[in-house]
Amino acid sequence: MISNRLIRLGIAVGVGVGTGVYIFKPLLKEYEQDTNGTWIMPSDEERLKQQFEQQQPKKQQQ
Repeated sequence: MISNRLIRLGIAVGVGVGTGVYIFKPLLKEYEQDTNGTWIMPSDEERLKQQFEQQQPKKQQQ
């Protein structure tokens, strides 16, 4: 009885993981190509620099 449930659970997990890989792998590859492997969009670079500069004075004051 329990082994039957484990088999069904294993199948459900396998299908879920397989579906996730099938759906998200192409999207992640496309995003990687768009960001030249850095995973940071060019438009995000300026925003990240501003956030970093805002955090630095706070750390120096402490």
